[in-house]
Amino acid sequence: MIQFFKSVFFVGTVIGFSCEPAMAFDHQHLEWDSIVKQSVSWTRSVSTVNYKELKANPKALNHYLKSITEVPTSEFDQWTRNQQLAFLINAYNALTIKLIVDHYPVNSIKDIGGIFSSPWKKKFFKLFGNDASLDWIEHEKIRPQYKEPRVHFSLVCASKGCPGIRAEAFTAEKLNEQLEDSTSRFLKDPSRNNFEPIKNKLHLSSIFKWYKDDFIKAKGSVESFVLPYMTSVQNQQTSTKSNISIEYLDYDWSLNEK
Repeated sequence: MIQFFKSVFFVGTVIGFSCEPAMAFDHQHLEWDSIVKQSVSWTRSVSTVNYKELKANPKALNHYLKSITEVPTSEFDQWTRNQQLAFLINAYNALTIKLIVDHYPVNSIKDIGGIFSSPWKKKFFKLFGNDASLDWIEHEKIRPQYKEPRVHFSLVCASKGCPGIRAEAFTAEKLNEQLEDSTSRFLKDPSRNNFEPIKNKLHLSSIFKWYKDDFIKAKGSVESFVLPYMTSVQNQQTSTKSNISIEYLDYDWSLNEK
């Protein structure tokens, strides 16, 4: 009998069984929270990242990404909607920073790749057991499955023109509050979005052009989405607001380096 149990233990060890319970995934994303608190400077809607320091000391970032990439689909599918979305946003942002760190120094994320390749299509990590890209997370998972337009102000592209990366991790408990705050900060920043009363014109980030359909599906029009966030427009007469035109601003792709 003793020999039998020894044999079972040996076989279990060889094929990867363990008597220890599997570690539950940390839905507070404490590792990522610590990384961004140390590496990100965030004011209003603008943030800068200390890529140089992350390049010199990548251990924490790599360890967090290891925990992200080890989550199986079967576990992910059991989570709440907010847990899933917070996970995907944090994963996207952490992997974007990883992409920059791996190629640092660079002047822009668009410098990574080549004429016929895009950094967002680059398959440089595994997620749910598959080789994946940033585009896959955004366009195959987040946008079609969660239909939450405010994510466009929470997903980052390591550029000065993009929404600032929060100096905290997204969590399920605070997700709605965080999405709303990031959206409000971005839309109330006059350097990114503003209203010209004389011409009755909105000057908006190109984000609203690229993802126009998402905002229309959510609120009926781009204007209907942005107006509640823009105090300068809300102070105008209703008749004025109904005739607003839109001009999209040039996007600054230079690296948001600290």
